[in-house]
Amino acid sequence: MAMKNKKVEKKETFKTKHKVDNSIEVTVTKAPSKTLTGKITVWVISILTLGLPLAGLIYMIILLGK
Repeated sequence: MAMKNKKVEKKETFKTKHKVDNSIEVTVTKAPSKTLTGKITVWVISILTLGLPLAGLIYMIILLGK
């Protein structure tokens, strides 16, 4: 079997446009959940959202137990 050569085009995640008044417009071209940094960011936010209150609760229980 002959292997087909497929060219994989990497799509930019962000596109920037410079306007006439020197402002910059940034558009997102990829879904953040499909990029590695987006997945890492989602996991970090979810761990911190659940972990910090739990750590604070454990800390308060330890302080009140003394």
